[in-house]
Amino acid sequence: MEKDLLEVERQHLSNVVKECDSKQVEEVEKKFALLYTYDAVGMEGHNRIPYEDVKRLSQAKALLEYSEREQKEMLNHLEAFEFVKKEAKAGVPFTEEKLKDIHEILVEGIFQGGVYRNVNISIFGASHQPPDHVKVYDRMSKFFRNIEHFQGDVLEKATYAHASIAKIHPFVDANGRLAKLALNYFLIMSDYLPISIPLEMREEYIARLESFKSEKDLKPLVEFFKAILIKQYEGVLQELDV
Repeated sequence: MEKDLLEVERQHLSNVVKECDSKQVEEVEKKFALLYTYDAVGMEGHNRIPYEDVKRLSQAKALLEYSEREQKEMLNHLEAFEFVKKEAKAGVPFTEEKLKDIHEILVEGIFQGGVYRNVNISIFGASHQPPDHVKVYDRMSKFFRNIEHFQGDVLEKATYAHASIAKIHPFVDANGRLAKLALNYFLIMSDYLPISIPLEMREEYIARLESFKSEKDLKPLVEFFKAILIKQYEGVLQELDV
């Protein structure tokens, strides 16, 4: 039933957008990009920039009250999301090279991106920890083989990509942001709206992600994203005054 509702909402929005003023649609997309950046960067817990100042930063490009790293993380994420939208809408395949390109944008000016980690890392509070660094190349090769031959619908495939990258944590930092961008790459490429996970849903999101990491059960996370996506469509339709 939920899947049917999602498809109905997707088709409804597709028809509505054709009749809408392009500037109105562009404003809705800009608003989403800012909120998504705030949620995705803020989800990692160390960036103090509030939503209103993310908006200010996107226009001013520098705010004296925050560290250079905090500002770069926000601005880089906005740029990475624009890159993801452009590539996904053009139908460019999600390859290992593309993944590394996105990571490079995310950490530009902070540290060297696009290079798999050569150290072990841990995730505070997580029951499942990323694999040893010597296994990263093998795990990522297996991931790209699996995604190429994935059997399932668009949302399931997007969720699998997200959860796998989050589980492997292939880079030293920015893996959470990267995994969320991968999720949206697959959604956008199949003409779905992108997803932003609200900060207030962080605990539920982590619990469902842990279910995949420990039990390889993707269903709880798929259902979680589906519910968010349906609300996303309803919200956009409301913003377009439909």
